Amino acid sequence: MLNSMQLDGLATGMDTTAVIDQLVALEQRPILNYQQEISELEQTKGAWRDINSRLDNLSGKATDLKMSSTFNSRTANSTDNDVVTATASNNSNEANYSITVHEVAKSQRIFGGQLEGYSAGYDDTITINSSEIDIKTGDTLGDISNKINDSEAGVKASIVDNRLVLETTETGIDNVLKGEGDVADPADSNFSSSGDILKDLGLISNDTQSIVNEAQEASDALIDINGITGITNSSNSFSEVVEGITFEMNPNAEVDSNAGVTASADINVTKDTAKATKAVQGFVDQYNSVMNFIDGKTNYDEDENKGAVLQGDSTAMRLQTRLRSLVTSQVKDSGDFNTLSSIGIEIDRQGVMSFDKSKFTEALEESSEEVMSIFNGESESDGFDGMAVKIDSYLDQLMQSNTGLIPRRLDFYDNRIDSLNDDIEDVQRSVELTRERYVEQFAAMESAISEMNQQMSWMQSQLSSLSGSTSMLSGNN
Repeated sequence: MLNSMQLDGLATGMDTTAVIDQLVALEQRPILNYQQEISELEQTKGAWRDINSRLDNLSGKATDLKMSSTFNSRTANSTDNDVVTATASNNSNEANYSITVHEVAKSQRIFGGQLEGYSAGYDDTITINSSEIDIKTGDTLGDISNKINDSEAGVKASIVDNRLVLETTETGIDNVLKGEGDVADPADSNFSSSGDILKDLGLISNDTQSIVNEAQEASDALIDINGITGITNSSNSFSEVVEGITFEMNPNAEVDSNAGVTASADINVTKDTAKATKAVQGFVDQYNSVMNFIDGKTNYDEDENKGAVLQGDSTAMRLQTRLRSLVTSQVKDSGDFNTLSSIGIEIDRQGVMSFDKSKFTEALEESSEEVMSIFNGESESDGFDGMAVKIDSYLDQLMQSNTGLIPRRLDFYDNRIDSLNDDIEDVQRSVELTRERYVEQFAAMESAISEMNQQMSWMQSQLSSLSGSTSMLSGNN
């Protein structure tokens, strides 16, 4: 069997490696073609993937415009946030509310005796709002504070000046701590211990078993709304007094019912046109982003004499045409507002969408329901489909997983690229076999020529010897 080692022209003087590389390069030409096709496919796939991403964002903006809450939202403004603020739901009425605050809701805060270096002398169990907290011999004030906080019993514990301080987590008089001496019926107590630990801490008195030191009394919020007096709540949040509106009293409002000191502010509930305006502007910006991107991928550069990656792609051009048609066509046959242009959304000759916020706001204030229907109307209930509904439906056809036009196109590119990579591997295997064959053939040639050269050299040496012998015989004669 011939040795496949390359002799690199030892016999012939040829650069056999270079010759073989040139021959193999011819065999590799299909790989270059495949790689070029893969590169073009990758660019095309990347362009469609980016289009898909931008269309997905456009779908999200269209979804915002399909929601009634985008157009029916309300905003509540206060003349003094230091007194009261408010939030309004979409179904709340546009109205003004005059609020007078007599008292804000407060939590109860109690504290014990000053106990530097305190250590519990025995095991005990503290009960707070039905939660049992086990105290062990040797527990410090810090240990007791941590155990109370970990119990989530409705109080927050801290240590101030070597005193254990407890504050109810909820405001209002219904959430106060009560020792047995603070209630007529001991069964109503929610603050006790099985031993004397609370007495030792200075929280409960030794004789009456009542709370000793109350730094802050709990109180309910007391307000008036539009002249209706005596409205109370255990918290500073009033969510059931006016339908759709939650009033929040500022807990730091400077009021004192005992001294007759009150605070007042007005709440004005109006349509929140800013939310709808922001949503429309978001759609306009994203629409322009989509169209501008597709323009860039389908144009032809006359200076470079070269088309962009999707230049001439009929699908991309149809996509643009369809989107432009959906936003410029008449949405409905009747009413003052029946097209996007009637509410301030225009398309210029270059296909760029613009948004006149003032015109839109005026239309929204005049007839929010009619403006809203231009975007989210549905044929079953309104007799026509709004622009956002149409856009969202069309984009769904384009982008839906597995069945959408763009996912199927991306799958086609992936499958084609995989097939080309398989072809490259096949060619590479064939090229390696061809290289091995060439190496063996050139090695055999070099070996044959080397052997022939050796034979010629031997014959020449024999002839030279024979010629020498003849000369010697002639001389002797």
